[in-house]
Amino acid sequence: MRALLLSLSLPLLGLAGVPSPDHRTHFRETTIRVGNGPKWISVGDVNHDRNADLVVANADSGTVTVLLGNGKGQFHEAPGSPFAAGHLPNDIAITDMNGDGNPDLVIADHQSPFITILLGDGKGGFRPAPGSPVDVHSHPHPHGVVAADFNGDGHPDVATDSWGTNQIELLLGDGRGSLKTPGRYFATGRRPYERLRCADFNGDGLPDIVTTNLDDGTVTVLLSDGKGGFRNASGSPFPAGAKPWQVAIDDVNGDGKFDLLIIPYERDIPDASQNAVTMLLGDGRGAFRTMPGSPLPLQGCHGPDGVTAGDLRGDGRHDIVVACAESRNLTIFERDGDGRFISSSQPFKGGWGAVAFADLSNNHRGELITANNEDGTITIFFPD
Repeated sequence: MRALLLSLSLPLLGLAGVPSPDHRTHFRETTIRVGNGPKWISVGDVNHDRNADLVVANADSGTVTVLLGNGKGQFHEAPGSPFAAGHLPNDIAITDMNGDGNPDLVIADHQSPFITILLGDGKGGFRPAPGSPVDVHSHPHPHGVVAADFNGDGHPDVATDSWGTNQIELLLGDGRGSLKTPGRYFATGRRPYERLRCADFNGDGLPDIVTTNLDDGTVTVLLSDGKGGFRNASGSPFPAGAKPWQVAIDDVNGDGKFDLLIIPYERDIPDASQNAVTMLLGDGRGAFRTMPGSPLPLQGCHGPDGVTAGDLRGDGRHDIVVACAESRNLTIFERDGDGRFISSSQPFKGGWGAVAFADLSNNHRGELITANNEDGTITIFFPD
């Protein structure tokens, strides 16, 4: 069991105008040692205590660290953690792959053809599923994973990117913890690199998929037919700014419909003015349009590598947070009472990791969690 480290409080520093004191969030920080090169953080209840737990993909260690929460913002490492997770684990989906009622882990192994599946014991422990890792024949290799019942048979299935062929790949679950191969492929835009995500975008109760298409400046929205098939939403692919590569799903404007938040791969954009958060509002039928005020400039943010959103202050308004790997700061857009986004900056340890948002303290507002890739830690930011 590893101890919690570093508890302090730091103010936000203004970027695009200093926020008024009423809208400036202060944070208390807790840093936890994990494995080498933490890359991604997933949140779920893996031990059935109704408290949020954290699963961290340690790319350089080839492991996942499982941190069990007590519902008060404190964590301890699960017995047996860290668990072997294959080559360069890059993304994690949490779902029950074998139908035993316990959450399992589905992990994309970067720069390899494999997806690793770890079966949970319901207490925070994990073991490899039979046949894991699974060669999924993604070209050239998987980056992201999402899990849902895409064909309506009651078993979770898995989708991943096959970005070298401008496709996603759907792999059906066998209900026993493994995947049926080969999968079925569906066209996207050009180079759906790094992230795909899943939500019901058209309100039919079926899980849909969105991809970021790095080489044509779009996102593709694929609507599920509930039988293992997909079709493009009307108007898809949608313009999403220059070099889109990371996406978060959130109801930013509070209308009950899913919206998209997209950040660019800064190294490939033509000029600095395109380093910005693109916000697309969903219409509840699968189509998206640019939100008024979009894009939000990422001034002072270099190497944007993760985006998330949620209610930091418990006021019902959702804020947007971007992790900036190279400038080692979080850019935070807090929404005021007039609906305007006010930007601020919060230092963090940095590196090409990620940022996540979750209610870890059961206080009806959220905390931020960063994967500090170069430091071998994660940091939890508790809003004061």
